[in-house]
Amino acid sequence: MALIKWRDSYSVGVEQFDRQHVKLVELINEIFMMVLHKKSVASLHDSIETLIEYTQVHFADEEAAMEKAGYPLLGAHKQEHAQLEQEVLMFYDRVKNGEEVVTEFYQFLREWLLNHIVESDMKYAEYLAH
Repeated sequence: MALIKWRDSYSVGVEQFDRQHVKLVELINEIFMMVLHKKSVASLHDSIETLIEYTQVHFADEEAAMEKAGYPLLGAHKQEHAQLEQEVLMFYDRVKNGEEVVTEFYQFLREWLLNHIVESDMKYAEYLAH
C-alpha cells in the first residue's frame, strides 16, 4: 500500500470537482496514515465519518451539475454513487464492530477513488468543462 498521489491526468477539467477530488485523496491518505501509525480508533472513526460526509457533498455537487448540463449518463452515475456510498457505509460498520478490515477498507477506497475518477467521472468531463 502507498499513499495516493494526485496526477494531472486525474483532472476532469472542472475546477470545483478537481478540488473536491484532491480533498478526497487527502482524506483517504489521512486514513492510511492513521492506520500506519496506529492512531486511536476514535480518531479513525472521526476521519472515516468526515470522508463519508465529504463524499456525500461531492456526489450531490456532481449530480446537480450533471443534471443542469443534461448529462445523458446521469442515472447510471447516480446509481454508481449510491452503490459506492453503500459499500463505504458497510465497511465503516465493520470497522465500528471491531473487525480488522481497515487495510482492506483503505485498498477499497484507493481503488474506488482512482477508478471512479478515471473511468466514470472522465465521461462527464466534456459535458461540464468550461
